[in-house]
Amino acid sequence: MHLSTVPINAATQVIQDSMRQLGTLSALHLPQEALQAVRLLQLRRLARRIETVIPGHFGHGERTAHYALLLAEQLGLTEDQRRDLHYAALLHDIGLLTLPEHLLDEGSALSLSDYALIQSHPREGAALLSPYPFLLEPARLIAHHHERWDGAGYPYGLRNEYIPLSARILAIADGFDSIASRSHSWHSALRSLRTSAGSQFDPTLSATFCDLLQDQDYRNNNISHGLGAEQRKTTAHMPAPPNGLKTTTARRTTSLETT
Repeated sequence: MHLSTVPINAATQVIQDSMRQLGTLSALHLPQEALQAVRLLQLRRLARRIETVIPGHFGHGERTAHYALLLAEQLGLTEDQRRDLHYAALLHDIGLLTLPEHLLDEGSALSLSDYALIQSHPREGAALLSPYPFLLEPARLIAHHHERWDGAGYPYGLRNEYIPLSARILAIADGFDSIASRSHSWHSALRSLRTSAGSQFDPTLSATFCDLLQDQDYRNNNISHGLGAEQRKTTAHMPAPPNGLKTTTARRTTSLETT
């Protein structure tokens, strides 16, 4: 059978299209400022495309990036570090596209082998992105964004400061948005984050992040400030008292991990 006649699923199609787009972005020759603007625009579009085939993920990449950059700026990360973190946050779940379709269905029962496959998605995501030079560092962050401070994470079981700093930031932002999206509660998400500090998350970074989000001026004035129209669509349900969240469902690979 000719290759073009073989049916492929939506996730495989997105992977193939993504690799073509990333190859084009990697080959662009533009002034640095214009190049970075084009890359960010296209990676945002790619993130939204990825989210169309992963249940409950709409807007998760943009929100995760928003939270990650807030913490990164508070910690004084360099412009290059923030850019790599931004790219990683947008694409951190691209590895989920490599999983069998039934594992993307949140209602299906999982076997031990299924959990092993799910735990491979950070490594698979990094493998998809690492061939492109401008995504080499973001790929490294993605590979480690499910590591845990106590060493019980995956896929490599790194612990404490052996986990790259930006990957620890990404883990907090990813976890917070996942918990908030599931619980529809700002306070519940912050409480869960504090409870998991020192086990799942870096305790110092977790405290800084929670303090930042609890700051009254931030909650009242900055939740949606600095975001473009496209970003505001995906951050509209960010937990900001007194109103709760409005969209998205629980996700297997984030929240407080026990696997």
